[in-house]
Amino acid sequence: MEAKVDAAVASNDHAALASVFSPLGGWQSLGQGEQRVLASYFIKKAVSTPGFLPAAFTSNQTMGAFAAALGHLPPTVEGAADNKLRESMFEYKVSEEDDYSGAARILAGLRMDDAEGSVYYMSAAD
Repeated sequence: MEAKVDAAVASNDHAALASVFSPLGGWQSLGQGEQRVLASYFIKKAVSTPGFLPAAFTSNQTMGAFAAALGHLPPTVEGAADNKLRESMFEYKVSEEDDYSGAARILAGLRMDDAEGSVYYMSAAD
């Protein structure tokens, strides 16, 4: 499945991403732990691939894949990539779509931790 995600992100194949993360998609055959690993992998790949974001936000298929992945994450995603994705989605919703309520719902999912050293650490000033 990771190879499918790699290929889809590299080629901006939104239909392939939707097929992997759809309710009837291939990832439903995986166990819950494997789904969490794949969701985390997809989010990290999307955030780290130059040129993929914000262009992917224009695709309803990819937005559905993001929603599915964000709903199945492990407790921690390397480098807080999920928060980076949420922040990018927030900026896109506000600046390109004027969708303030949708942007607020996305931002509401930000993970925060007050323990220094956590990838989700945010001070009061952040």
